[in-house]
Amino acid sequence: MKKNNKDITKRVRLTENECRKIMKEAKKKNMNFSAYVRYAAKLDKNMDPEFIKAIYKLANEINYIGHNINQVVKNNNSKLYSEIDKARLMEYMRILNEKVESLLKQNGYKQNSSH
Repeated sequence: MKKNNKDITKRVRLTENECRKIMKEAKKKNMNFSAYVRYAAKLDKNMDPEFIKAIYKLANEINYIGHNINQVVKNNNSKLYSEIDKARLMEYMRILNEKVESLLKQNGYKQNSSH
C-alpha cells in the first residue's frame, strides 16, 4: 500500500474571485480543490498537455502554409498561381497569426510586438 506523504495542511485566504477561478480550473480537469492546487504547484506552463497539443496543431498549419509559400515562389513566374491564390495564402497567414496570438494570450504570454 502506498504511503500518503501529504502531512502538511495549509490554510489559505482567497478572495471570492480567486476561489472561483481555482474551482473553475479544477472542475475543467475533474479535480477537487486540493488536487488542483497540488497539480498547479507542479505545473510547468510549457508542459501543459493542452498547450502542447495546440502548439502541434499550429506547427501543422505552419507547415501547410510553408508548403503553399514554396509553391507560389517556385511558380510565380510561370503564372500557375493567380492573385486570388496569393490573397488566399495571405489570409491563411493572417488567421495563423491570430491563432498564435490567441494561444499565447490564453497561456499568459505577452505578444511580441516586433512584427
